[in-house]
Amino acid sequence: MGSGNSGGGLGSGVPNVPNGVVGSGGGPQNPQTVYQHILDTCSKRISTLDYLRKAHEGRVYWFNTLLFTKPDLLKFTYFQPAKLARRATNYLLLGFSLPTILDLNCQTPTEYLRALNALLVEFEQYQQIHPPDGKDASSLSRARIPHMFKRTTGKARRQSSATDTLIPSSASMMSTDSNSNLVNGYTLPNPSSFSIPSSSLGSLPDTLLPTESYTHLLTPSLPFDPDFFETFATLCDVLIDCYTKVTQLINSPDACVGGVGELFAKADARVRKVIVAGCVREFEERCREGVRSEVAGVGKVVLGGLM
Repeated sequence: MGSGNSGGGLGSGVPNVPNGVVGSGGGPQNPQTVYQHILDTCSKRISTLDYLRKAHEGRVYWFNTLLFTKPDLLKFTYFQPAKLARRATNYLLLGFSLPTILDLNCQTPTEYLRALNALLVEFEQYQQIHPPDGKDASSLSRARIPHMFKRTTGKARRQSSATDTLIPSSASMMSTDSNSNLVNGYTLPNPSSFSIPSSSLGSLPDTLLPTESYTHLLTPSLPFDPDFFETFATLCDVLIDCYTKVTQLINSPDACVGGVGELFAKADARVRKVIVAGCVREFEERCREGVRSEVAGVGKVVLGGLM
């Protein structure tokens, strides 16, 4: 029931990765296998993002079953105005930040993938504090709220052409906890090392907390809620550009050295988590409901003349 290769990368689960592609540590890796896996995954993800964009625009039937127009999508429980505005804002921040990674003068795929991973990690942290479903941030568990990461060099937030629109943030802090983890140059403090009052979280839905500080994620102050459909389509375009650049930097098996396969797998997993998996799940659930309704309607017409 799928439509061409556009549906090939729509599965929300983690794809089967050949042995040795993203092995840990100094395990043996086959550059040819890693290279082919990266190319196949990029092709699937580009097709998936293009398919999701068209589905949100009402241009394709979801797996050749139902066509969802904008009015239909707005009836989804996930598309309530408050939730939609929060999600659109989060997607806009990610789409606004990705071009800075694309514009980096990266000489190696490792440098580019590390920067992309760092941005996606920051975006995940931002969404934990500012949930995309519009819920009060104070409803988060205390263990997840302070899962901040700080630059070990103590530098301020990265500047860009949109500096004058950014919300000021406090200086970065270093963690001295021996149990903290170091990920891509960021220190993730132990959640028990400090806490944030829930009252302050509930009163700051769109404003950065005093302890929030991001290096790659740009957080401009928005005068109004962005349009979700335009934002989502643009974000898909930018993510397609990100995967396209991966294929340009990794143009031969010789480039698959220095943990490139592992870095790519991490970045791809985060894209699936924050964009692909949620959208596919929403469409699948709504599609099942629509198909049941259509079949029930047909049943009434067919059986109506026999009974």
